[in-house]
Parts: sequence; structure tokens; C-alpha cells
Amino acid sequence: MATNQPDIMDVEAERNQQVAMDANSRAERLRARLYSYAPKMAPPPTNALQFRGVTKAQARRMLSPFGPTVEPLPSLQRYQLVNKPEYIQKKNLEALELKRRAKDATDLDDPKRLKRAGSVEPLEVIPPAPDLPQELKEKQETMVPRPVTPRDRGKSPVGKSHTSGPAVPTQAKMKFPKSYEGLRDMNQIIGVIRDQPKVGFLYMSPAVPKSSVNYHYYNLKVVSHEHLYKPDYLTISLKGVTRMRADDETEFVLLDRWEQEVFYFHRLIKIKTFALFRKWKAFSVWRKNVRTTKIKGCKKALDDNLFIVNPSLRPALLNVREMCHRISEMGLCQIDKDHTYTLTEFREAQFNQLNDVAGRLQDFRELVKEVVRSACRTALLEAGFTPDDYYYDGADSPGMYGDMGGAPGTASSYLMQSNYDMDIYGEAPEKMTYTEQANKRAHCKRLTCFIRLADYLIVNTMHVLAVNSVSTLLNYLSEQLQNTATLAEIQSYNDYKEEEEKEKEGKEEEKKEDKEEEEDSKLPPLFITEFVLEPNQLLFSPDLDDFQDGLAEVIKRFQDAVLSVQNLVPDAYFDAFTRPIINNKFEDKTCGEGPSLGTMFEDDKHLQTIIHNIREAITAAFNAASQYADTFEAYREFFKENEILDLNTVRGVDHDVQFFAD
Repeated sequence: MATNQPDIMDVEAERNQQVAMDANSRAERLRARLYSYAPKMAPPPTNALQFRGVTKAQARRMLSPFGPTVEPLPSLQRYQLVNKPEYIQKKNLEALELKRRAKDATDLDDPKRLKRAGSVEPLEVIPPAPDLPQELKEKQETMVPRPVTPRDRGKSPVGKSHTSGPAVPTQAKMKFPKSYEGLRDMNQIIGVIRDQPKVGFLYMSPAVPKSSVNYHYYNLKVVSHEHLYKPDYLTISLKGVTRMRADDETEFVLLDRWEQEVFYFHRLIKIKTFALFRKWKAFSVWRKNVRTTKIKGCKKALDDNLFIVNPSLRPALLNVREMCHRISEMGLCQIDKDHTYTLTEFREAQFNQLNDVAGRLQDFRELVKEVVRSACRTALLEAGFTPDDYYYDGADSPGMYGDMGGAPGTASSYLMQSNYDMDIYGEAPEKMTYTEQANKRAHCKRLTCFIRLADYLIVNTMHVLAVNSVSTLLNYLSEQLQNTATLAEIQSYNDYKEEEEKEKEGKEEEKKEDKEEEEDSKLPPLFITEFVLEPNQLLFSPDLDDFQDGLAEVIKRFQDAVLSVQNLVPDAYFDAFTRPIINNKFEDKTCGEGPSLGTMFEDDKHLQTIIHNIREAITAAFNAASQYADTFEAYREFFKENEILDLNTVRGVDHDVQFFAD
């Protein structure tokens, strides 16, 4: 028993491990069902031209020097620079350092901290010196006070006591040189340096910051050492001008050369090109920004409104256009030029052709339905919503939910594909938020517009197909009218024998050859009608009215054949997009019935003109036939007299030879 117990435990462990693996695989399958992917994009063409190495043009482009980068928005650059974390930290450290220095300075100035034992308090108020005569004052101003030496201190009568000496009078203080701080005119600054050599040198810094429109290389001002801008400052002296920059090397220019450059610079900025440069640049940047903003806005509007730029709807739209182009090349009218039709045969031939075309048109509509619905499903899935009919096949019932007995729940918007095993006992998802409802409603409206666009393409194709067929019939009739004999030719048919006797034999042979060529060039007649000879009149069977009615019926059957292709928008096949379900409610279908092809036929003046020309062509053909029938009027009179004549009367009367001759 002791030996069997470990085996049992191993079997139990393997079984538990197998159960865990099955649970994990089932969880992975369930997780995989939660994701849906759009169709993959087509792979790049393998026959495209590719270069393995760097071409000569690319090498030249890489070797060409790049121009200096021009910042189009300096204010934005400054804003970004100021808001960088490194810049903020640097400023905080500088502020802390300034506070520390200020605190140390206050501590040094505090007399209580500097006071020592045995020290004497300084005098708070210095007594004024006595007034001197005017002569002594003028003499004192010319004198320069000599500094006190340690030897003089040793001779002090006071001794070694730490008492402060008397203050120097105000009139005896040293004179400081004149201050030129704030001076901006470069010519004046150079004049000061040259006229007053005792000045030595002056400090200069940029008069305005770099962000100012007045900033340039020579816009400087004289500053003191305390107000010096350390990152960029200059010193000017008789030797020349030295410019020190923190981010660049030190520059030195002779004073004469500096004066010449300043003169040339001020002359250059007066030229119109340089004077208006900043205005032109500002306008150019503004124009570029406005143009870029408008282009981006138009691009966004096109992306939102054009179906051809949507990667999910573009293939379907191109396929529908291609199918419409192919179906428009198919003709509803079939006529054999080498065959002469009776009216009945012509109608039967056109009706048979229409029956074949009607079947092809229905197949064309079914194919377009599948292509359009597949594209709409893909677009809705990419938007993050599952179509309501993604699990149920709308082709099995007249409506999308005809067999469900009512509107399904909100879970219908999240149904998975039919090739997955759905957990029908799982918890239904929560209701959609108002934002999700609005998004799904907006996407379904866009897809409804796409379906309506497919309807317009189909209706336009059917309209073109009908108009082309009617135009083909008119072209055949017009070609026959061009080969119809004129009135003079018809009247000269009875005089052919007399003319042949008068003409010579050579001319007769030439005429025979010309007639043979004309007969070869002429087409056989398109229609045939019977010529009925009656005592009172000559009739045609079928006559003009029969032909007019027959061709009108053929044209109407053309229109009925294309009208049999119904629109896609009112079809229940697309209810998942035209009236989606949102929170257990069907949305109202506001898309209407789509374009009306019948109304287009009624409003098409070009089509009505073609139909009118067909009637005119039939009328012209019968007018020519009536003119030809007039040549048989003598035979009709002879036939009428024969019909009136009584044979018994003729037999009862003896007639002479002249009677029989007449």
C-alpha cells in the first residue's frame, strides 16, 4: 500500500495539471473572441522599382550643405524654452543663491554681530565743518587730498586710543569721471573714446533683447559693470572693440573697422529690401500659417466626408464603379443590320433580349449588395461597434430580426461572428453610454450615406443604359433614312425603260456598274410592310400607327427593365445600418427611399428628344413609302374599273376592234 500511494498522487497531479491546461486554453479562446480585425491591407507590389544602394541623386543631396534653420515662431520657441524643467530648476537655484547672498550681506551689515569688547561706538552724525572764505574754497578745490600714511597715524597726538578721526569735508572729496551709461548712438560713443582718452574703455551690452524687432548686431548701449549682461557684452577702447559671448569665441575688431561696419550697416538697412524685411517675413510666416491651417482643415474635412479616402470603403466603392462601368456597356437593344424584320419579329427579338438582360441586372444588384454590406460591416467594426446583424444572416428573413419576435437587447450590438461558439448564458454587457450611442448613431448615418451613394451609382448606370439603348435604335433608323430614295428617284422608276432605249450601249454599261456599286453600298431595309391594293385606296399593313405603337412599347420595356433594379437604401438587408438598434430601440429610418429613376426619365429632356426623333424617323419613312405608293395609282384606277365592270353586260353587246384596243 505504501508503494501505490505515490503513484495515485502522481496521477492526481497530472489530472489537475491537464484540467488547468484545458481551462487556460478555453480562457484564451474566449479572450480571442473579444477581438475583431479588419481585412488586411494589400501587400506592396513586388514589381516596384527598388534601389539596393544609394543613387547618385541621393548622394548629391546628402553632400549638399543645408541652409540655416529659421525659426518661424520665435515666441513659441521662447515659451517652450521657459517652460522646460531644466530652465525652471536653474531659475529656482539662482533665486535660492540670491536669497543666501542677501542674507549673508545683512548679517555682515548688522552692527551687533560686528561689535567686540572694548570697541567704541561710531558717530551716528558727523558734525559739519565750519564755513571757509571763498578764496580758501577755490584753493581747496584745486588741491588733491593726500592719502593718510601709517607714519602720519603714528604721529597722532591722541596716542593709541581707537577713536575715529574727523570726517573729510564734502568739498574735499575726489571728483569721479562723467557717466555715459545709457548712451546708444554708436557715433557718439566712438567720439567719446577718441576725444577723451582718460575714459579708457566702456562696457556695452545689447540695447534690446533678442525677441525685439529692433534687435541687431550694432544696437548697443553703454552700461556699467554692475548692469553688464554677462552672456553677451562688449568693451570699446582706442585699440578696438572686443565682444565676449558665452556660447561663442571672443571677437576683436579695430576701432576704425568697427566704425566703418556701423556706417555700412546703417546704409544697408535703409534699402527697401532690408527695411521691409521684417514686415515681409511676418506676412510670409502669417500667410504660411494660415495656409497650413486651411490645408489641414480641408484635409480633415475631406477625410471625414469623402468615402474614397476611407480605407474600408474605398475598395467597395471602386468595385461598384467598375461593375457599373461593365454593365453600362451591355445593350438593351439588339438589331441585326443584315436582317429585315417585320414589326412582330422586331418586338419579339427585343423582348427576348430584355429577358436575358433583366436576369443579369438582378445578379448585378445582388453582387453590389454583398460588396456594400461587407464594406459597411468592416467600417463599423473599425469604429469599435459590432453590427446588429453580424451574427444573424439578414438574407434568411424579410427583415433583419423577422424571426426573433421583437427587438433584441443591447447585447445585439456586441454579438460575435457566427463561426465562434457564443456563451448564450453569459452576462449581458452594460448599457451603452450616451457618448457611445451618439458615436454609433453618427457612424450609422455615414454608412447610410455610403449606401445611398451606391444607389446613385446604380441609378445613373441604369439611366445611361436605357438612354444608350434608345439612342442605338434612333441611329439605326437614321442610317436607314439616309439610304431612302428621294422623290425624284421614286417618280423616275416608271421612266427607266424609255431612258434605256434612248441612251447608248456604252452608257448603259457604265450605269449598270454604278447601280451595282450603289446597291452594294446600300444597306438592306430594317423593316418590311405589306402593300394592300384596294379599289378605293392603297394601304400598308402594318401601317404608321402600328409601327409607332410597337416602337413605343419597346422603349417602355427598356425603361421597365432598368426600373426593375430596386434601390438599396429601403432594402431590409441594410437595416443594421439604416435603422440600428441602440439600447433596445430601433432608430427611425430617415434616409427615405433613395433616388427615383422614373422621375429621372420624366425630367430627362435629352431622352424625350430622342424618342421624338424616333417618331419623326418612322413618319419620314412612311412618307417616302406613300410617295412610292402613288406610282401605283394608275393600276388602282384600272383595278377599280375592272371591279365595276359587269361581264354579262360586256358579253351581251357587240364591240368593235377599237374597244378591245383601248
